[in-house]
Amino acid sequence: MQKYTPSKNSLLIAKQYLKNEFRKIFSDVKDEKFYKKIDKSIDKFDLREGEISFWNFLAAIAEGWKLKQVFAVLSDDKYQWKLKNIPLEKIYLTGMSPVIDKYVIKKFNRNSLAFARQWKVNKTMREEIIKTGFRAYKDRDDFPILTYKIGENYRVFDGMRRVLLALTKNQSTIKSWVGYKVSGKGRPLISANRCYFLSNLYNQAKNKDKTLEKAITRIGKEINKDYRNGREVLLKRIIGWSHDQKIKSIFAEMIK
Repeated sequence: MQKYTPSKNSLLIAKQYLKNEFRKIFSDVKDEKFYKKIDKSIDKFDLREGEISFWNFLAAIAEGWKLKQVFAVLSDDKYQWKLKNIPLEKIYLTGMSPVIDKYVIKKFNRNSLAFARQWKVNKTMREEIIKTGFRAYKDRDDFPILTYKIGENYRVFDGMRRVLLALTKNQSTIKSWVGYKVSGKGRPLISANRCYFLSNLYNQAKNKDKTLEKAITRIGKEINKDYRNGREVLLKRIIGWSHDQKIKSIFAEMIK
């Protein structure tokens, strides 16, 4: 039987991430009772709707809408997760927005201490970044950031604003869930939506030639190989549900 959730902590982190995102989505709502109800519903989502439905829900928010690595990393069974206070100087800064990236990535080469130093003296940089909406949010800033270990450093995959905010306040550490690689053979999940897209792509193509079939089949073979649930999604959610014999035959080639 397919094990969707890699660890208890990965499920806990995924739920914390969704709670944080829903506070962004409904930022105009200031009623704490509302968020308590949302949090309670998220905590029970996997029990109510099923484990794979929870992970597909996470993918829809993190991957489909926010274009973040959260779903791919948290569903990957090569990581084990620990909650730690990590040194800000060891954090490998990642992308956030074109304006902020102009400094963080292009000018400071992802160096956190370089950003902290310049924040104090570079008025132009401060003004540009503040104009993007960069500021503290009392209801969200207590959530731990999400990182994974790479060498001696920590790569952020959710929480860059909180990292930069901590740097502007001269903090030396920040609370983070840290993913430690424990297996070289680990693989993530793939969302049903990613596989369904291939079916839609073929159906909507004006020229359904052999070249297109081969390209889609090639992608499907990679899905089958590189994702823990790849074969299951292709078989059950596409082949099993489709009434189009051509789609069935193309997707059948992917799982051979």
